[in-house]
Amino acid sequence: MNDNSMPVMAHLTEIKRRLLRVAVVAIIFIAVALVNFQLIFNRFTADARELIEAAGGDIVQLTLTEAWVAAAKLAVMVGLTAALPYFLWEVSRFLRPGLKANERKYVYLLIPGAGISFAIGAIFAYLILIPRLFAFMLHFQGNLAVPTITAASVVSMSVGIIFWLGTIFELPIVMFLLAKIGILTSGWLKTKRRWMILIAFIFGAAVTPTDPISQVIVAIPVVLLFEIGMLLVKLAERDRD
Repeated sequence: MNDNSMPVMAHLTEIKRRLLRVAVVAIIFIAVALVNFQLIFNRFTADARELIEAAGGDIVQLTLTEAWVAAAKLAVMVGLTAALPYFLWEVSRFLRPGLKANERKYVYLLIPGAGISFAIGAIFAYLILIPRLFAFMLHFQGNLAVPTITAASVVSMSVGIIFWLGTIFELPIVMFLLAKIGILTSGWLKTKRRWMILIAFIFGAAVTPTDPISQVIVAIPVVLLFEIGMLLVKLAERDRD
């Protein structure tokens, strides 16, 4: 093996070792979430259940395996979310030796910022968007039918919304990193601002397709996140110059 391949192999070995540790931590959190599924499910669906019961309905299980599917989805989301800070810590430890002193400050700011951004997006979805969406759908149907909603559908919809809102809240950090390596510029982004507004409303419609007000509730933060990203892009450009 030549000298040039040694560092590459060493890095790959370290990546595998760190990913293995992250996987073990995630599996432990997922297992804990599975054991405590009933407690987590009751807390996770408390607002939705209250709205459904107020409309004369209930959350039900239609098939033998449905509770397991709901438990698995919820446990994976809770486990991966709980393991996210440790994953980001491992990333920072892996990147640290190869960074210059002035670059390390970005690692120490952006990696925790990524976790915090995801958490803010997830909390926004859980506390504001999901209750609003359930309320709209139950109000829209009125007395047309008794709402009998499966546990799996409640979990699937909620987990999906939480994941996508948490992910989109990473937008400013992604924009900063792309600007840092020269892919994005503030001048180019300014010309795409109108398109970004359109994309924000398309994203809102994709996440909450049934409720126009919820679509606006999603789109406005996305536009604000884009503007925050613009400021970070300008900061990256100044540092690069």
